[in-house]
Amino acid sequence: MLWTGSSMLSSDLDRCVVPGAIGRNRTTFRHLRLYAHGFGQHGVDVGRNDLASAPDDDQAMNLSRTSITGNAIILPSNVHASDSRLIGNAIVAHAVGHLRFSEPGRPVGTRVPMMVAMLSLMEDVRIERLMIRECPGLRELWRRFHRAGGQLQAMGLTFGVLAERLSLALHDPGYRDTHHWVEKGRSMIEAIGTRLEDTGRFREVASILANDLGQMRVPFDPQCYQVEPQYRDDNTYLWRFENEEIVTAVVQAQGARVQRVEDAAGGRQDESEETESAPESIRLMYPEWNYKARVLRDDWVSVVEGAHLQMSALDSDSPNGARSARSAWIEYPEVLSFHRLRHQADGDEIDLEALVTHVVTQRSGKVPDGRVFTRTGRRARDASILLLLDLSASTSRSVDASGRTLLDCEREAAHEVTSVFDSGHVRIALHGFSSNRRSEVRYVRFKDFGERLEARHWRRLEAVRPAWSTRIGPALRHAGTCLEQESSVSKTIMLVTDGEPSDIDIFDPRYLVEDARHAVHGLAVRGVRVQCISVDPVPHREMCEIFGWRNTFSLTQSTRLFDILPNLLSRLVA
Repeated sequence: MLWTGSSMLSSDLDRCVVPGAIGRNRTTFRHLRLYAHGFGQHGVDVGRNDLASAPDDDQAMNLSRTSITGNAIILPSNVHASDSRLIGNAIVAHAVGHLRFSEPGRPVGTRVPMMVAMLSLMEDVRIERLMIRECPGLRELWRRFHRAGGQLQAMGLTFGVLAERLSLALHDPGYRDTHHWVEKGRSMIEAIGTRLEDTGRFREVASILANDLGQMRVPFDPQCYQVEPQYRDDNTYLWRFENEEIVTAVVQAQGARVQRVEDAAGGRQDESEETESAPESIRLMYPEWNYKARVLRDDWVSVVEGAHLQMSALDSDSPNGARSARSAWIEYPEVLSFHRLRHQADGDEIDLEALVTHVVTQRSGKVPDGRVFTRTGRRARDASILLLLDLSASTSRSVDASGRTLLDCEREAAHEVTSVFDSGHVRIALHGFSSNRRSEVRYVRFKDFGERLEARHWRRLEAVRPAWSTRIGPALRHAGTCLEQESSVSKTIMLVTDGEPSDIDIFDPRYLVEDARHAVHGLAVRGVRVQCISVDPVPHREMCEIFGWRNTFSLTQSTRLFDILPNLLSRLVA
């Protein structure tokens, strides 16, 4: 719903609740005011919103749920005198519960819309239980407006449907739901028992349930969400928005223009944001290893390349805001390797192949070049290194007191090593990935082999935001496909991640570990070496099982990426 500030304008309120504006419904609203007075709310008026009926009014609104202010209960415009008196009683009783027991105007702050909606739902449950404790007959009154469980279970798994199923489960003790999330919510609320005044417990439950929905990738669209059942209010009484501009709340206004959309990963995307253009999405199928059946499932996982990841707006004047300050003055020396140099004009040994060519050329009447020696020498070694960054939601955790995240450390370290090492002999590509089930492993190329380092590469890297999970196996297989086109003798994938592989459609902790290990072995057969830097306060034994202890480097502090990553690349090109 579109809402101005924390409440309606006073002029709008007058037009909503003045009895003269209600016309022929005066008797109905007089009854509802008396009903509210029966709960002790003598200073509260009850009216219906008639703003939407004035099409020429600049302030016209279309309220689909009841709104509450400190001294008024404003019924939606679609409630008429012809409606059953029971719905009016249910609406007023619920609103009275908020007026008596809820804390009004809590600041929304940085809470995302899904969290606001879940906190509001838990507050609805809390105040209804308090009202039922005093007036037990309200349970049957409100139960009339909850839809049947069978009907709800056939409506899908959107946030709105799951929230309505949870509301039914918490209101009707005899209802049992088949979804584990609903039953988890019921058990957590029932564990609170009679401590209904403890709002902190209900907020804790709301936080856990909202986090579970985020992990389940349940979509939440503020534009489509509507509080159910219909007797409940729009919950704007509970919240205060920090600015006075029109903002998006957690209820739907028909025809409203949404300014902010909360995506399934929990991030916010503004309509004004500008992102780098990406190529058309390409979906590639890769196999996955089932260690229990010992079967490589062909075409089992989809890798989507070129699709937009979660991006945030950037200042175009400072595209390298996350670059390491050290890269401006630290220069890593070029690493030269010892090789047997053949076809030399002088040396300590004869080059037999060059000598045979020399004799053949001489006997054919031509002048040979005389370079028939071999010696030990040093030269830069050709190497292709693909730096693969974990972009999953877990990389958003803070790593120091300044609030810098693990992904920030990945960006800065990647910027430093790419700026220093990317040259004629050493070719570096910078890619990233995250996964949303086996049907969508997102893979993005920030910089490819042979591309000249430009500001646009870093703009896109710095704009990406953490999202989803870490399905390592398919990402490694696709990275290996990218490396196959390189002609360098040395080919390496360097994975930077914060823990073992995981995804929301896999519940066996060994499954993705074994698949990633199978992918590493397959790449080794093709001449591609895979190394891993695991940044986690608790080192995982599984990472050594996947990559081998020689190729796994565990860091308990992510800030050490700046030290270890350049040193590892120096060794790789040696």
